[in-house]
Amino acid sequence: MNKKCVIIGTDDRLRYLQEELSSSLEVKLFSTMVWDDKLVKKIHQFQPQIVFFPIQEMEMKCPLNLPKICEILFVGKKFKELEQEYETQKRKVFNYLEDEQWIWDNANLTAEGFINYFYLNEKQSLYNKQFIITGYGRVGKRLAFALHHLGAKVIISVRSENQLFEAKSYGYQIEALENLIQKQKEQKAYLINTIPFKWLENTKALHFTKVYDLASKPGCLLNSEETAANYVNPTSLPGMYFPQDAGYIIARSVQNQLALLEEEK
Repeated sequence: MNKKCVIIGTDDRLRYLQEELSSSLEVKLFSTMVWDDKLVKKIHQFQPQIVFFPIQEMEMKCPLNLPKICEILFVGKKFKELEQEYETQKRKVFNYLEDEQWIWDNANLTAEGFINYFYLNEKQSLYNKQFIITGYGRVGKRLAFALHHLGAKVIISVRSENQLFEAKSYGYQIEALENLIQKQKEQKAYLINTIPFKWLENTKALHFTKVYDLASKPGCLLNSEETAANYVNPTSLPGMYFPQDAGYIIARSVQNQLALLEEEK
């Protein structure tokens, strides 16, 4: 008899996650971002051994009460009630957003998603356009690679000297982050931010042709309540444009973790 799994969330990717997992598990998808008594009742009626929480934090309207039979949790963005739950209960907890294979696969989809977003919204070619990418993690690297091979001029801007010279070794132009704003007063370019913290003054965002903030909350603007006119925040690009592919890579992460657990028995 297959184990039971509950998937919670409204993201389009989760339908494909359900589809992929259904070959080996009995899966139910509850399309909600609110943890309330109604959802708790449904989960307790189903009695799942596995619960998959959404990528984004849920709205908590009642205590996080899981069935005793539940032994495995897959979590996205951590939140207080969830951390308390797996600190006090003996359950296996996996953060699929920290799975290395998922991170790289998702970075590839994010890079391709940004290109699609640019084409649809700007209605321009990437060729010969100048893009400054702040941050040189997985998403920054995949974006730089994709844009460069489509003929764009790519500048990498970070604080880390190691990352600057790594980017230079791949043929990209580089600029220290602390010097970036001053240089852009004279020469405008598109800015793609992948750094997940506030560092850019709203007025200085206007030095760029447009600011695309791909980082998760809190984003890069120092005053997020008053966004600059040329600022956009197209997050979750994989789910926006490629929900099937994005759902399948989450499923692969889940399946790999479940296989490892089976090997441990």
